[in-house]
Amino acid sequence: MNRRALTLRAFSSWNTGQFTYGSKDCCQFAAHVAEVITGHNYVAQFAYASKEEADQLITPHGSLDGLVRTVLGEPSADLQDGDPVLVDMPIMGQAMGVKLGKNAVALYDARMIQIASRYWTHGWSLCRQS
Repeated sequence: MNRRALTLRAFSSWNTGQFTYGSKDCCQFAAHVAEVITGHNYVAQFAYASKEEADQLITPHGSLDGLVRTVLGEPSADLQDGDPVLVDMPIMGQAMGVKLGKNAVALYDARMIQIASRYWTHGWSLCRQS
């Protein structure tokens, strides 16, 4: 199955609902897509249930970007559909999204939204595992 189809399958299987830190947030969404594509759970070691707990995980790394780099390594310029991207939006601030075509898809409240690539800071290339 190609990356676009895997990405769309991951979007379809995402259990939508009210935004909740630690289960229905931007990082969990990006991790869900990554797991569908690679078979690896990138966030298994992180447990948080509030903004305060999420901030406690992020603070030692200086930013969400810093935390993500500890898990995914250095960003890549060669991105495919389904790869995680860091976006920085005027209203939302930093959030994790997922590349889809020329845009990213991210969570905002309880729904998926498309974000133009001009708001991406960078992304990480995932390799599909068999």
